[in-house]
Amino acid sequence: MKLAGMNITYRHFPFQHFLESMTRLEIDHIELWAGEPHLYVYRNVLGNLREIRKQLRSRNIKVVCYTPEQCVYPYNIAASDPDLRKKSVDYFIENLYAALELETDMMLMTSGIGDFAVSQEESWKYASDSIHQVCKVAQQEGLTIALEPLTRFESNLIVDSKGVKQMLEEVGSPPLKGMIDTVAMQLAGETPEDYLQTLPEMCHFHLIDGDGKSDAHLALDDGVLDWRKYLEDLQRHNYKGACTLEIMGFHYYQNPHEALMESIRKIRKLQVLSS
Repeated sequence: MKLAGMNITYRHFPFQHFLESMTRLEIDHIELWAGEPHLYVYRNVLGNLREIRKQLRSRNIKVVCYTPEQCVYPYNIAASDPDLRKKSVDYFIENLYAALELETDMMLMTSGIGDFAVSQEESWKYASDSIHQVCKVAQQEGLTIALEPLTRFESNLIVDSKGVKQMLEEVGSPPLKGMIDTVAMQLAGETPEDYLQTLPEMCHFHLIDGDGKSDAHLALDDGVLDWRKYLEDLQRHNYKGACTLEIMGFHYYQNPHEALMESIRKIRKLQVLSS
């Protein structure tokens, strides 16, 4: 597995500060969160992409996954409003091309959230159709789409491995693959074994601790999740993808380097990851 930092933890610092922190931590893989103020596809995207690509190359850092902001901004691929849904699909396709410019081969998507005024089945159909449209472009461009389950606090659609599998089968597109977020996994009462046995292929992994009752994304050992066992399970199944520390929360945002440093130290102590 490849250990990756994520700039979402550094969202209140300049992007350059994040890269300097990764260099100090000897991390040469990142998951790039595409959100303000670091990178947003509808604000000077070409200039920003060129500058970020230049900085990444100078530090020999590789983007293992490109993750557009999709929980805060007004984009929702499962929306009942057809105009909003089209706008959301266009947003992801724009981000897909941005991901390619940053020389990565993976972009993350979620199912969105269904409107509560309609049935879950109707919202699921909207999400499925939207994902299918993005996957058509991804297949043409040779990009993998990592489908991330959200928690029950964030979505009423895909929240577990069974939902991921159902969407993969329904969309039926080779670029679409499943992934794990350990907080969503634990809240659904699942383990890495459930994902590894349910999904034909797992392409990505978010490692975070949690409190076991909310969608909090905590630094390792700040919660109750058995994250060490999760890593052992993945290693036993010879998982070769990236392992991203998706740590979020206001107290982490104030001093992200320390939060990442402590979690990385604990992972390296296990000696289960290699670049």
